[in-house]
Amino acid sequence: MAEPATPAAWIDLERYPVHDLTDPRTRALIARCRAELDSQAFAVLHDFLTPGAVARFWQEAMALHDRTARREVVRSAYLDTPDQEDTSFPEGHPRRQFFRTWWGVVADDLIPDDHWLRQLYQWDGLTAFVAEALQVRPLYRHADRFQALNINVLNPGDEQAWHFDDMDFVVLLYLTTPEGGGDLECASLVRSDDDPNYDGVACAFEGTYERLHRRSARAGTLTIMRGHHSVHRVLPVEGSVPRLTAVLAYDRIPDKRERDDLNIQMYGERVRAKVATGFNRG
Repeated sequence: MAEPATPAAWIDLERYPVHDLTDPRTRALIARCRAELDSQAFAVLHDFLTPGAVARFWQEAMALHDRTARREVVRSAYLDTPDQEDTSFPEGHPRRQFFRTWWGVVADDLIPDDHWLRQLYQWDGLTAFVAEALQVRPLYRHADRFQALNINVLNPGDEQAWHFDDMDFVVLLYLTTPEGGGDLECASLVRSDDDPNYDGVACAFEGTYERLHRRSARAGTLTIMRGHHSVHRVLPVEGSVPRLTAVLAYDRIPDKRERDDLNIQMYGERVRAKVATGFNRG
C-alpha cells in the first residue's frame, strides 16, 4: 500500500480537521484550544496522529535514539545555576531551590528530511493552525538548524525538574508511550508578568498549588503549552521504553537563529565544526 502523500493524511482529521481553518468544526476546536490555554496554559489533543502514523513516528524516533546529546544540569526553576544564586532572597525561597535534571536531545540537523516528523513540522497547515490557537499572527517556524525541531529523550530514570520556559509558548508531540512515569506536571499560570507569585511557586514545589495538573505521555498526542508563566516538570521515566517528545519551535520573529556558543553548549562539540563552516547562518 502506498504511503500517504501529505502530512494531513497522518492526522485524525475527523477529530481534528486542522487542514481547513474555515470548517466550523475547526473553528470550534480553535476556540476550545484558546479557552484551555487561557484557563490552564495548555491545550491537549489526544490521538492527534492516526494509529499508522504513531507507529511510523515511533519507529523513526527510536532510530535516532543513539544520536542523543546527553545533558545533566543543576538549576533553579528560573534556570539559574548554583553559582548564580541570589542570596538577597531568604534560604528556602523558590529562587534559591535547585534541582537536578537528566535528559537528552536530538538536534534539528540530525533529523532527516524524509522523516515524517520533519515533514509535519514543515507543513504550513500545522503552522497556520497553531497560530490560530495561540492567537499569534504571523507565526514562523524557527530558523535555527539545531533548535527548530528537537526530540527530547528521557531514558528510564531520567527526569526534568521544575522550571519555567524561556519561550512564551511551545508545541509538543509525544512520539512514544513510556511504560510508567514520565508524566508532565504543571502549575498552571502560577505567575504573570506583573506578579512572580513566589508563594504559589512554593506551593507547586510542595504539591499543594490549587491548579496543579498532571498529564501522562501518550504517543500521538499534540500539546500546545504556555510554559513561561507555568512552572512545570516531567516525573522520572519508569520501565524500559524511553520518553521521546518532539519539540516544534515557532517564533514571532522570522529567520530567528540562536548564538553559536549556546548551540555548542546544548548539542555538543560536534556542532563547533559545523558552525565554523557557516552552517546555520542562513
